[in-house]
Amino acid sequence: MDEMNNTPIETAPAPENNGKGLGIASMVLGIVGVVFWFFGITSIISLILGIIGVVCAAKSKTAGYTGGMRVAGLVLSIIAIVGGAIAFACYACIGAAAGAAGLLA
Repeated sequence: MDEMNNTPIETAPAPENNGKGLGIASMVLGIVGVVFWFFGITSIISLILGIIGVVCAAKSKTAGYTGGMRVAGLVLSIIAIVGGAIAFACYACIGAAAGAAGLLA
């Protein structure tokens, strides 16, 4: 209440947080994670971004957003996790084989 003339103070309604921002973040993280597979050692970053993307997609769903961007972000993040793990394992094996063969010395 306004103390001068006893009228109620109107406030702006709070914006709806339906999780759309988290859905978009999930999709962006998934896309960036998939791109990072192809750059050698940065495939570990792909794993990290994929995990964060899956968490964002899950939080977006609990916030009530069921749009296509959340689903696309979830799928891309899972692909980033799997692809990043495979790429990292391949690069680690190649590095270990080159080290055992004496090619790195």
